[in-house]
Amino acid sequence: MIVFIYLMGTYIPLPFAEITQQYSHTIHQTPLSILGVFTGANYARLSIFSVGINPLMFVMLIVQLLTMTKLFGFDALSQTQIEAFMQFLTLVFTIIQAMLLVFGLVSQRNFLRDFTMITILTAGSCLVVWLCFRNIKYGVGASAPIILASILNGAIPNIINNVRMLLTFKYAWLWITILFVFILLFILFWMAFNKAYYPLEVINPSLPSKSKAMLVPIGLNMAAMMMYMVGMAILTLPIMLTPYFPENKILTSWQFSAIFSTVMAILLFYFFTFVSFDPKDEAKGLRNSHNYILGIKPGLPTQRYLRKIVLIIAFPGAILNAAQLVLGLYGARFLGRYAGFAIIPMNIVMIVMFMSGIRDQVAALLFPYKYDRLEREE
Repeated sequence: MIVFIYLMGTYIPLPFAEITQQYSHTIHQTPLSILGVFTGANYARLSIFSVGINPLMFVMLIVQLLTMTKLFGFDALSQTQIEAFMQFLTLVFTIIQAMLLVFGLVSQRNFLRDFTMITILTAGSCLVVWLCFRNIKYGVGASAPIILASILNGAIPNIINNVRMLLTFKYAWLWITILFVFILLFILFWMAFNKAYYPLEVINPSLPSKSKAMLVPIGLNMAAMMMYMVGMAILTLPIMLTPYFPENKILTSWQFSAIFSTVMAILLFYFFTFVSFDPKDEAKGLRNSHNYILGIKPGLPTQRYLRKIVLIIAFPGAILNAAQLVLGLYGARFLGRYAGFAIIPMNIVMIVMFMSGIRDQVAALLFPYKYDRLEREE
Protein backbone atom coordinates (compact mmCIF):
# COMPACT_ATOMS: atom_id res chain seq x y z
CA MET A 1 0.00 0.00 0.00
CA ILE A 2 2.87 2.38 0.83
CA VAL A 3 4.55 1.73 -2.53
CA PHE A 4 1.23 2.15 -4.35
CA ILE A 5 0.53 5.50 -2.65
CA TYR A 6 4.07 6.71 -3.35
CA LEU A 7 4.03 5.72 -7.03
CA MET A 8 0.58 7.25 -7.50
CA GLY A 9 1.77 10.52 -5.95
CA THR A 10 4.79 10.72 -8.28
CA TYR A 11 2.36 10.95 -11.24
CA ILE A 12 0.23 13.75 -9.73
CA PRO A 13 1.69 16.93 -11.26
CA LEU A 14 2.64 19.88 -9.09
CA PRO A 15 0.10 22.71 -9.69
CA PHE A 16 1.43 25.94 -11.26
CA ALA A 17 4.85 24.36 -11.95
CA GLU A 18 6.61 25.70 -15.04
CA ILE A 19 9.91 24.31 -16.29
CA THR A 20 12.06 27.37 -16.75
CA GLN A 21 15.16 27.43 -18.97
CA GLN A 22 17.34 27.70 -15.86
CA TYR A 23 15.69 24.68 -14.21
CA SER A 24 15.88 22.65 -17.42
CA HIS A 25 19.58 23.48 -17.69
CA THR A 26 20.11 22.35 -14.08
CA ILE A 27 18.34 19.02 -14.71
CA HIS A 28 20.29 18.24 -17.90
CA GLN A 29 23.72 19.61 -16.91
CA THR A 30 23.88 18.33 -13.32
CA PRO A 31 23.18 14.94 -11.69
CA LEU A 32 20.23 16.39 -9.72
CA SER A 33 17.69 13.95 -11.18
CA ILE A 34 19.97 10.97 -10.34
CA LEU A 35 20.48 12.24 -6.79
CA GLY A 36 16.75 12.47 -6.25
CA VAL A 37 16.13 8.85 -7.20
CA PHE A 38 18.06 7.56 -4.17
CA THR A 39 16.08 9.67 -1.69
CA GLY A 40 12.62 9.08 -3.12
CA ALA A 41 12.60 12.50 -4.84
CA ASN A 42 11.85 13.11 -8.51
CA TYR A 43 13.11 16.44 -9.79
CA ALA A 44 12.74 15.66 -13.49
CA ARG A 45 9.02 14.79 -13.23
CA LEU A 46 7.60 17.52 -11.00
CA SER A 47 4.92 16.06 -8.74
CA ILE A 48 3.50 16.52 -5.25
CA PHE A 49 6.17 14.05 -4.01
CA SER A 50 9.13 15.72 -5.76
CA VAL A 51 10.96 16.46 -2.48
CA GLY A 52 10.64 12.85 -1.28
CA ILE A 53 12.40 11.91 1.97
CA ASN A 54 15.45 14.01 1.13
CA PRO A 55 15.05 16.27 4.23
CA LEU A 56 14.79 13.22 6.50
CA MET A 57 18.27 12.14 5.40
CA PHE A 58 19.70 15.48 6.55
CA VAL A 59 17.98 15.11 9.90
CA MET A 60 19.24 11.56 10.40
CA LEU A 61 22.82 12.76 9.92
CA ILE A 62 22.32 15.67 12.35
CA VAL A 63 20.78 13.38 14.98
CA GLN A 64 23.66 10.91 14.64
CA LEU A 65 26.19 13.74 15.07
CA LEU A 66 24.39 15.13 18.13
CA THR A 67 24.14 11.64 19.63
CA MET A 68 27.84 10.89 19.14
CA THR A 69 29.11 14.30 20.29
CA LYS A 70 26.47 14.63 23.07
CA LEU A 71 26.12 18.34 22.28
CA PHE A 72 23.37 20.34 24.04
CA GLY A 73 22.70 17.34 26.29
CA PHE A 74 21.16 15.45 23.37
CA ASP A 75 22.09 12.08 24.84
CA ALA A 76 19.87 12.83 27.87
CA LEU A 77 16.70 13.16 25.76
CA SER A 78 14.10 10.41 25.78
CA GLN A 79 13.15 8.52 22.63
CA THR A 80 9.89 10.48 22.42
CA GLN A 81 11.74 13.80 22.64
CA ILE A 82 14.24 12.71 19.97
CA GLU A 83 11.39 11.72 17.63
CA ALA A 84 9.66 15.07 18.21
CA PHE A 85 12.93 16.90 17.48
CA MET A 86 13.42 14.87 14.29
CA GLN A 87 9.90 15.63 13.10
CA PHE A 88 10.28 19.36 13.72
CA LEU A 89 13.70 19.53 12.05
CA THR A 90 12.44 17.45 9.11
CA LEU A 91 9.61 19.95 8.61
CA VAL A 92 12.07 22.87 8.63
CA PHE A 93 14.37 21.22 6.05
CA THR A 94 11.36 20.24 3.93
CA ILE A 95 10.13 23.84 3.76
CA ILE A 96 13.65 25.07 2.86
CA GLN A 97 14.06 22.51 0.09
CA ALA A 98 10.55 23.17 -1.23
CA MET A 99 11.37 26.89 -1.39
CA LEU A 100 14.62 26.25 -3.29
CA LEU A 101 12.78 24.03 -5.74
CA VAL A 102 9.93 26.51 -6.31
CA PHE A 103 12.25 29.50 -6.74
CA GLY A 104 14.16 27.52 -9.37
CA LEU A 105 10.95 26.65 -11.23
CA VAL A 106 9.41 30.08 -11.66
CA SER A 107 11.42 33.10 -12.70
CA GLN A 108 8.87 35.72 -11.55
CA ARG A 109 7.61 35.85 -7.98
CA ASN A 110 3.93 35.57 -7.09
CA PHE A 111 3.31 35.18 -3.37
CA LEU A 112 0.06 33.20 -3.55
CA ARG A 113 1.32 30.86 -6.27
CA ASP A 114 4.69 30.31 -4.59
CA PHE A 115 3.07 29.75 -1.20
CA THR A 116 0.67 27.20 -2.71
CA MET A 117 3.46 25.24 -4.42
CA ILE A 118 5.68 25.28 -1.31
CA THR A 119 2.76 24.11 0.85
CA ILE A 120 1.91 21.25 -1.54
CA LEU A 121 5.54 20.11 -1.82
CA THR A 122 5.94 20.28 1.97
CA ALA A 123 2.73 18.34 2.58
CA GLY A 124 3.71 15.74 -0.02
CA SER A 125 7.14 15.20 1.51
CA CYS A 126 5.67 15.02 5.02
CA LEU A 127 3.22 12.36 3.82
CA VAL A 128 6.06 10.27 2.36
CA VAL A 129 8.07 10.63 5.60
CA TRP A 130 4.98 9.67 7.62
CA LEU A 131 4.56 6.55 5.47
CA CYS A 132 8.19 5.63 6.25
CA PHE A 133 7.60 6.04 9.98
CA ARG A 134 4.43 3.91 9.75
CA ASN A 135 6.48 1.25 8.02
CA ILE A 136 9.14 1.43 10.74
CA LYS A 137 6.47 0.78 13.38
CA TYR A 138 4.23 -1.73 11.63
CA GLY A 139 6.03 -2.97 8.51
CA VAL A 140 9.39 -4.09 7.19
CA GLY A 141 12.19 -2.08 5.63
CA ALA A 142 11.54 1.43 6.99
CA SER A 143 12.13 3.75 3.99
CA ALA A 144 13.50 0.92 1.81
CA PRO A 145 10.23 0.15 -0.09
CA ILE A 146 9.86 3.78 -1.17
CA ILE A 147 13.49 4.17 -2.23
CA LEU A 148 13.46 0.78 -3.98
CA ALA A 149 10.34 1.82 -5.91
CA SER A 150 12.06 5.08 -6.85
CA ILE A 151 15.25 3.32 -7.97
CA LEU A 152 13.41 0.67 -10.01
CA ASN A 153 11.23 3.40 -11.54
CA GLY A 154 14.41 4.95 -12.96
CA ALA A 155 16.63 1.88 -13.40
CA ILE A 156 14.26 -0.24 -15.52
CA PRO A 157 13.69 2.46 -18.21
CA ASN A 158 17.45 3.14 -18.20
CA ILE A 159 18.28 -0.54 -18.85
CA ILE A 160 15.61 -0.72 -21.57
CA ASN A 161 17.09 2.36 -23.29
CA ASN A 162 20.59 0.86 -23.08
CA VAL A 163 19.38 -2.42 -24.59
CA ARG A 164 17.69 -0.51 -27.44
CA MET A 165 20.96 1.31 -28.12
CA LEU A 166 22.89 -1.98 -28.10
CA LEU A 167 20.43 -3.38 -30.67
CA THR A 168 21.74 -0.81 -33.13
CA PHE A 169 25.30 -2.17 -32.78
CA LYS A 170 26.98 -4.84 -34.84
CA TYR A 171 26.80 -8.18 -32.98
CA ALA A 172 24.00 -6.65 -30.88
CA TRP A 173 23.04 -9.86 -29.08
CA LEU A 174 26.63 -10.45 -28.04
CA TRP A 175 26.79 -7.01 -26.43
CA ILE A 176 23.41 -7.55 -24.73
CA THR A 177 24.62 -10.89 -23.38
CA ILE A 178 27.79 -9.24 -22.06
CA LEU A 179 25.67 -6.54 -20.37
CA PHE A 180 23.44 -9.03 -18.55
CA VAL A 181 26.38 -11.26 -17.57
CA PHE A 182 28.08 -8.16 -16.14
CA ILE A 183 24.92 -7.26 -14.20
CA LEU A 184 24.67 -10.80 -12.82
CA LEU A 185 28.34 -10.95 -11.80
CA PHE A 186 28.10 -7.48 -10.26
CA ILE A 187 25.08 -8.56 -8.20
CA LEU A 188 26.93 -11.67 -6.99
CA PHE A 189 30.01 -9.61 -6.10
CA TRP A 190 28.06 -7.09 -4.01
CA MET A 191 26.02 -9.78 -2.29
CA ALA A 192 29.30 -11.40 -1.24
CA PHE A 193 30.93 -8.08 -0.33
CA ASN A 194 27.97 -7.08 1.85
CA LYS A 195 28.35 -10.33 3.80
CA ALA A 196 32.15 -10.11 4.06
CA TYR A 197 33.54 -9.39 7.51
CA TYR A 198 36.77 -9.24 9.49
CA PRO A 199 36.79 -12.06 12.10
CA LEU A 200 38.00 -10.34 15.26
CA GLU A 201 39.13 -13.01 17.73
CA VAL A 202 38.12 -12.46 21.36
CA ILE A 203 39.20 -14.57 24.34
CA ASN A 204 36.58 -15.63 26.90
CA PRO A 205 38.33 -16.65 30.17
CA SER A 206 35.26 -18.55 31.38
CA LEU A 207 35.68 -21.12 28.59
CA PRO A 208 38.19 -24.00 28.70
CA SER A 209 41.68 -23.10 27.49
CA LYS A 210 41.38 -25.53 24.58
CA SER A 211 38.27 -23.77 23.27
CA LYS A 212 38.54 -21.73 20.11
CA ALA A 213 38.49 -17.94 20.37
CA MET A 214 35.13 -16.26 19.90
CA LEU A 215 34.65 -14.29 16.69
CA VAL A 216 33.26 -10.76 16.61
CA PRO A 217 32.41 -9.99 12.95
CA ILE A 218 33.19 -6.47 11.71
CA GLY A 219 31.46 -5.90 8.37
CA LEU A 220 33.49 -4.55 5.47
CA ASN A 221 30.57 -2.75 3.87
CA MET A 222 28.12 -2.08 6.70
CA ALA A 223 27.95 1.69 6.09
CA ALA A 224 27.29 1.75 2.33
CA MET A 225 23.51 2.09 2.45
CA MET A 226 23.51 5.13 4.75
CA MET A 227 26.44 6.64 2.83
CA TYR A 228 24.45 6.60 -0.41
CA MET A 229 21.19 7.83 1.11
CA VAL A 230 22.64 10.67 3.20
CA GLY A 231 25.30 11.51 0.60
CA MET A 232 22.72 11.89 -2.16
CA ALA A 233 20.63 14.15 0.07
CA ILE A 234 23.62 16.35 0.92
CA LEU A 235 24.72 16.69 -2.71
CA THR A 236 21.32 18.01 -3.80
CA LEU A 237 21.76 21.16 -1.72
CA PRO A 238 24.85 22.66 -3.48
CA ILE A 239 23.34 21.87 -6.89
CA MET A 240 20.14 23.71 -5.95
CA LEU A 241 22.23 26.64 -4.78
CA THR A 242 24.50 26.88 -7.85
CA PRO A 243 22.03 29.06 -9.83
CA TYR A 244 22.47 31.71 -7.12
CA PHE A 245 26.27 31.73 -7.66
CA PRO A 246 26.62 31.67 -11.45
CA GLU A 247 29.83 33.72 -11.52
CA ASN A 248 31.87 31.30 -9.41
CA LYS A 249 33.23 28.93 -12.06
CA ILE A 250 35.09 26.76 -9.54
CA LEU A 251 32.06 25.92 -7.42
CA THR A 252 29.88 25.30 -10.49
CA SER A 253 32.40 23.08 -12.30
CA TRP A 254 31.77 19.33 -12.46
CA GLN A 255 35.42 18.60 -11.59
CA PHE A 256 35.03 20.36 -8.24
CA SER A 257 31.71 18.56 -7.66
CA ALA A 258 33.31 15.18 -8.43
CA ILE A 259 36.19 15.80 -6.00
CA PHE A 260 33.79 17.06 -3.32
CA SER A 261 31.54 14.01 -3.84
CA THR A 262 34.49 11.63 -3.50
CA VAL A 263 35.77 13.18 -0.28
CA MET A 264 32.26 13.43 1.18
CA ALA A 265 31.47 9.79 0.31
CA ILE A 266 34.63 8.50 2.00
CA LEU A 267 34.04 10.60 5.13
CA LEU A 268 30.39 9.55 5.36
CA PHE A 269 31.33 5.90 4.87
CA TYR A 270 33.75 6.04 7.78
CA PHE A 271 31.30 8.06 9.88
CA PHE A 272 28.48 5.51 9.55
CA THR A 273 30.95 2.63 9.95
CA PHE A 274 31.90 4.01 13.36
CA VAL A 275 28.22 4.55 14.15
CA SER A 276 27.55 0.87 13.41
CA PHE A 277 30.66 -0.33 15.24
CA ASP A 278 31.71 2.15 17.93
CA PRO A 279 35.20 1.17 19.22
CA LYS A 280 34.56 2.91 22.56
CA ASP A 281 31.32 1.01 23.23
CA GLU A 282 32.77 -2.28 21.99
CA ALA A 283 35.87 -1.92 24.20
CA LYS A 284 33.66 -1.10 27.16
CA GLY A 285 31.47 -4.13 26.44
CA LEU A 286 34.47 -6.45 26.24
CA ARG A 287 35.83 -5.14 29.54
CA ASN A 288 32.49 -5.44 31.34
CA SER A 289 32.02 -9.02 30.11
CA HIS A 290 35.61 -9.87 31.13
CA ASN A 291 36.57 -10.73 27.54
CA TYR A 292 39.71 -9.45 25.84
CA ILE A 293 41.68 -9.43 22.58
CA LEU A 294 44.85 -11.51 22.78
CA GLY A 295 47.88 -9.29 23.32
CA ILE A 296 45.81 -6.11 23.82
CA LYS A 297 45.16 -4.59 27.25
CA PRO A 298 41.50 -3.88 28.14
CA GLY A 299 40.09 -0.36 28.16
CA LEU A 300 41.71 2.44 26.16
CA PRO A 301 44.31 0.21 24.37
CA THR A 302 41.50 -2.03 23.13
CA GLN A 303 39.56 1.02 21.94
CA ARG A 304 42.59 2.29 19.99
CA TYR A 305 43.22 -1.15 18.51
CA LEU A 306 39.59 -1.48 17.37
CA ARG A 307 39.66 2.01 15.84
CA LYS A 308 42.80 1.10 13.89
CA ILE A 309 41.26 -2.17 12.66
CA VAL A 310 38.05 -0.45 11.53
CA LEU A 311 39.99 2.28 9.70
CA ILE A 312 41.88 -0.38 7.73
CA ILE A 313 39.07 -2.80 6.89
CA ALA A 314 36.63 -0.03 5.92
CA PHE A 315 39.04 1.44 3.36
CA PRO A 316 38.17 -0.88 0.41
CA GLY A 317 34.46 -0.29 0.91
CA ALA A 318 34.95 3.48 1.16
CA ILE A 319 36.96 3.60 -2.08
CA LEU A 320 34.66 1.23 -4.04
CA ASN A 321 31.47 3.02 -3.03
CA ALA A 322 32.95 6.49 -3.58
CA ALA A 323 34.15 5.45 -7.06
CA GLN A 324 30.73 4.08 -7.98
CA LEU A 325 29.00 7.18 -6.65
CA VAL A 326 31.16 9.54 -8.72
CA LEU A 327 30.94 7.32 -11.83
CA GLY A 328 27.16 7.22 -11.62
CA LEU A 329 26.80 10.96 -11.05
CA TYR A 330 29.40 12.28 -13.49
CA GLY A 331 29.84 9.44 -15.97
CA ALA A 332 27.94 11.45 -18.56
CA ARG A 333 30.85 13.91 -18.67
CA PHE A 334 33.26 11.37 -20.17
CA LEU A 335 30.98 8.61 -21.51
CA GLY A 336 28.74 10.80 -23.67
CA ARG A 337 25.87 8.81 -25.17
CA TYR A 338 26.91 5.77 -23.10
CA ALA A 339 26.31 7.62 -19.83
CA GLY A 340 23.34 5.36 -19.02
CA PHE A 341 25.73 2.45 -18.46
CA ALA A 342 27.53 4.38 -15.69
CA ILE A 343 24.37 4.49 -13.57
CA ILE A 344 23.75 0.73 -13.72
CA PRO A 345 26.42 -0.28 -11.12
CA MET A 346 25.14 2.29 -8.62
CA ASN A 347 21.55 1.11 -9.12
CA ILE A 348 22.60 -2.52 -8.64
CA VAL A 349 24.45 -1.75 -5.40
CA MET A 350 21.48 0.07 -3.89
CA ILE A 351 18.96 -2.60 -4.96
CA VAL A 352 21.15 -5.40 -3.56
CA MET A 353 21.68 -3.60 -0.25
CA PHE A 354 18.03 -2.69 0.26
CA MET A 355 16.81 -6.16 -0.71
CA SER A 356 19.38 -7.75 1.63
CA GLY A 357 18.24 -5.47 4.44
CA ILE A 358 14.58 -6.33 3.91
CA ARG A 359 15.42 -10.05 3.71
CA ASP A 360 17.31 -9.88 7.02
CA GLN A 361 14.41 -8.08 8.72
CA VAL A 362 11.92 -10.63 7.43
CA ALA A 363 14.18 -13.45 8.65
CA ALA A 364 14.39 -11.82 12.10
CA LEU A 365 10.58 -11.47 12.25
CA LEU A 366 10.06 -15.11 11.23
CA PHE A 367 12.65 -16.49 13.65
CA PRO A 368 10.23 -16.89 16.64
CA TYR A 369 7.75 -18.79 14.46
CA LYS A 370 10.49 -21.08 13.12
CA TYR A 371 11.73 -21.65 16.67
CA ASP A 372 8.23 -22.56 17.89
CA ARG A 373 7.81 -24.95 14.97
CA LEU A 374 11.10 -26.69 15.78
CA GLU A 375 10.03 -27.04 19.42
CA ARG A 376 6.73 -28.62 18.40
CA GLU A 377 8.51 -31.01 16.03
CA GLU A 378 10.81 -32.14 18.85
